Amino acid sequence: MSAEGKKLAVGVFCVDWRLHHKDVNIVEKVRAHLDVDGVDVIGVPGPDGVCLQDGRQMEVAPLTGWLKLLIGAHKPVVLAFIGHYQCAGNPVDDATHDKNVEESVARFKKETGFAGPVVALSATYTSDKEWGLKEVARV
Repeated sequence: MSAEGKKLAVGVFCVDWRLHHKDVNIVEKVRAHLDVDGVDVIGVPGPDGVCLQDGRQMEVAPLTGWLKLLIGAHKPVVLAFIGHYQCAGNPVDDATHDKNVEESVARFKKETGFAGPVVALSATYTSDKEWGLKEVARV
């Protein structure tokens, strides 16, 4: 719990505007799914591709640093990586997104040394204003 007694999470989200549209509000969906009071947001294009795509390895260290900073500052009870279908930042098919986000949580759990659970989620596309959320893995 944070110093204020709130159960917090840190979420790594894609910056795609469609996920953050008021009708979608992916952060609220993740907050409810994780059963926490709030979610610190880290936004990067195609977060499930950061450590897997050629040419993006230089993004691992800054993302690890941001995660460690928020872990130290806010004492989250859970971390989450949220990949999404139809992502320009990680342009792969849906099944590969699920696999990539699962691999990402394992990698960043190790990179950060986070003792709590790290959850892999995929935002599933129906339309620009309608997205589902599914849990792919929990490590």
